[in-house]
Amino acid sequence: MSIVEKAAERLKRQDRRRPVATFEDETFNDQYAFESREPGQREPLELDDVRLRRVGLLPPESMAQWIGRELQRIKRPILNALNAEAPIDAPPANRIMVTSANPGEGKSFTTFNLAMSLANELDHSVLLIDGDVAKPGISRSLGLEREPGLMHLLTHADADPEACVVPTSEPRLSILPAGRRSRRAAESLSSRRMRSVLDELSADPARILLFDSAPLLATAESQSLAVNVGQILMVVRAEHTEKRAVEAALSLIEPAAAEISLILSQGHQLFGERHAGYYGMYPAEPDRSE
Repeated sequence: MSIVEKAAERLKRQDRRRPVATFEDETFNDQYAFESREPGQREPLELDDVRLRRVGLLPPESMAQWIGRELQRIKRPILNALNAEAPIDAPPANRIMVTSANPGEGKSFTTFNLAMSLANELDHSVLLIDGDVAKPGISRSLGLEREPGLMHLLTHADADPEACVVPTSEPRLSILPAGRRSRRAAESLSSRRMRSVLDELSADPARILLFDSAPLLATAESQSLAVNVGQILMVVRAEHTEKRAVEAALSLIEPAAAEISLILSQGHQLFGERHAGYYGMYPAEPDRSE
């Protein structure tokens, strides 16, 4: 028997001993850990500013006040949309998705800081959902990558959505981790189970569901998520993101019923000569009603 034949035979023996992977193997399946936690029992996750700056979720102290002011400008039209009359068949406006065309445009940074800013509102609470299930950066940065989260809820019909919600030291901010990745993530995010989970999580109109979603041109998962939200914010990095990438990304979510806006990040003069801004927010189209 040749060396190649011996190697092939050895691989066959290994394959017979190796368990066959299934869909459930790719999802969080620790039922004891999940079932033992009831809503409200978990200690709040401490959001330490020093650690959050170190992992890149908060800006340096020297920029914190400046960016905070920019986010106050951005969140006003978002909050105004919560009270606007929407078509009957449109998803609720308190479901908001933040995405980008490509990776590396500041999407997760923007989402987290927008969540913190919205949580300062006295009349609203925020549930920050890590919907970037392919690369759940927010979950990893907060140490929640091994926690049951969105994907667990989508693959376990009897799971209680509130039991996966992680409270934080910010009274009006909570987190829903991404959970383990599944190869059927795109299908799960557009499923009836997804609609059921979101209906339960957004039952309180004062609660804002803010999704950190995957880049549109990187995976199909953001397209699936887009049909379930009422507002879409696409982060565009100034002097970095190509126009054709923005147009291609917008074309993927154009069929969605959500209001789409662009957030221009890391710009220098977004509001005229007298104001050098970090962010600017613009409607994706002059008039979507036409």
